[in-house]
Amino acid sequence: MRREPLVFVLAAALLLTMQFAHTESMKIDPAVERMMSSDGPVPVIVIFRDGCSPDLKGIDVRYRYHLINGISAVCNRDEIKRLAEDDDVKGIYLDGDVSVTAPVSPPEGGDSVCPSEMVDAERVWAEGINGSGVIVAIIDSGIDKNHPDLIGKVIGEKNFVEGEDTTEDLVGHGTLCAGIIAGSGRASGGKYRGIAPGARLLNVRVIGSDGNGKVSDIIAGIEWSLDNGAKVLSLSLAGLNLGETNPPVTMAADKAMDAGAVVCVAAGNNG
Repeated sequence: MRREPLVFVLAAALLLTMQFAHTESMKIDPAVERMMSSDGPVPVIVIFRDGCSPDLKGIDVRYRYHLINGISAVCNRDEIKRLAEDDDVKGIYLDGDVSVTAPVSPPEGGDSVCPSEMVDAERVWAEGINGSGVIVAIIDSGIDKNHPDLIGKVIGEKNFVEGEDTTEDLVGHGTLCAGIIAGSGRASGGKYRGIAPGARLLNVRVIGSDGNGKVSDIIAGIEWSLDNGAKVLSLSLAGLNLGETNPPVTMAADKAMDAGAVVCVAAGNNG
């Protein structure tokens, strides 16, 4: 009795199983795989294939995005494996952390930096270009709307930080960025006027009082900003590395640019 056909069938089945396991593994970001080694919940962002919507029964979904085809969720190990097995799922990525640090005042007697002077903004102001008619979304730690330089500047606001029901800036970083962009200079007699003092602002709070935030909230903040008329998005956040290392937020930024917005992302403070 010849047994070669049975051997071939078993070998083919083994090969298909290995290929399937490889495909499933390729869908799961290494950072997620490392966290799957424990039994704890894993915050993830799941990207679906174009036009697809997988079965999400039992999944603890935080956001369902419309700018990108995906969700953010908190999943256990078995749920992540189930999602990876779904043909409608393109990739599963860690809902990573981002951060900002509180502004540091110059030493007593030291010179303060004036950003509008550094970029010679007066040259374009002289041509009547000062940001008027432009809405800038400050996707950051919040904005102090009562700061003299920012009174009347904020035309919309939303908090995305879980567990903190406020849009106030409890760190100071977002207020600093808002002032650099659109401050009136009122507190300094006009000396420290923002680069685009005619612009209006959206306060999009994605950073909590501890200076930390999540990528999932940033994507939601980008969506909300576009839905509310933002033409410029300010993302001055540490740890937000756009590119292949962070596909979900990169996709969201690309989609925002496709929609006509200018996306400004920090590249670090050390030159």
